[in-house]
Amino acid sequence: MSLVTIFEKLQEYEMELMRLHQHEENDKKRKGIALRALSSSIQEESDKEDLNEIEEDDDFRFFMKRFNKFLRNKRNQRKSNINPKKKG
Repeated sequence: MSLVTIFEKLQEYEMELMRLHQHEENDKKRKGIALRALSSSIQEESDKEDLNEIEEDDDFRFFMKRFNKFLRNKRNQRKSNINPKKKG
């Protein structure tokens, strides 16, 4: 391969890189973000739904706490019935 051929291939490669770089720049310029504003009534509904979810989570936590306490009491009752204390 001669120096001229290598030089030509290098120029072609650089030109291709330049085209790719320009294409990427154009894509970045064209891409935009469109945001839509929510009306206040929709936002209020969303806030109410969030509050309802929080309340449901709190109710569920309370239920789980009580249920776990119930299970602990059941286990303790069962243990006390299986191993009666010796008198005397």
